[in-house]
Amino acid sequence: MRRDRAVSTTERQQLCALAGRLRAELTAASNPRHVDTVVTRVLLGFEQGRGRGDDENEVLVAEYVSALKDLPLAAIHEAAERFRNGKTLRPWVKRWRPSPAEFADEAREGLIPLRTQLLHIRRVLEAEVYDVPTAEQRAEVAKVAEAHLQRMRQAEATRHRAETPAEIAEAREAMLHEQGARLREAASHSTIGRLIARLDARQGLARAAR
Repeated sequence: MRRDRAVSTTERQQLCALAGRLRAELTAASNPRHVDTVVTRVLLGFEQGRGRGDDENEVLVAEYVSALKDLPLAAIHEAAERFRNGKTLRPWVKRWRPSPAEFADEAREGLIPLRTQLLHIRRVLEAEVYDVPTAEQRAEVAKVAEAHLQRMRQAEATRHRAETPAEIAEAREAMLHEQGARLREAASHSTIGRLIARLDARQGLARAAR
């Protein structure tokens, strides 16, 4: 982020405070009894929650408390209110009481705006701040880039330029020199072979004379 667009010290402090409040709102409920109270009130509004014995209601509420244990109390309250007024964020058949899973999903859905806002604040606070290059710095960078391009053009031209007559003659002379060396080496091996053959022949005649 450009320094002239970065948040000021005061704005940073305000954002840090807001981020702290959001984290607190996203913290799971610490007291299961509070969750129990919210769930009980919601279930009382549904026919399926009535007519049960105390033991059955206790087991039923415990299922909801278990499903909601990792969620913030404020989110549970808001989800309960949406179920009561029938304006849920997620699809739900109003004639039936929400299941523990539906209750938990509705509470999580309500947390999405808070999580999004917290993520945005973190990005602002953690953004890398850089200074805008000055006119002199931009000119220096352009100069270095142009010099680099010029070197690349020269190297490319050198690779594709035609050979001069002197370079052609030098290459031809080197090739002839190499061929001559190979011929001399071959001739040398041939001469040695003939000498050895003559020597072997003389030794054979000497043994025959004996």
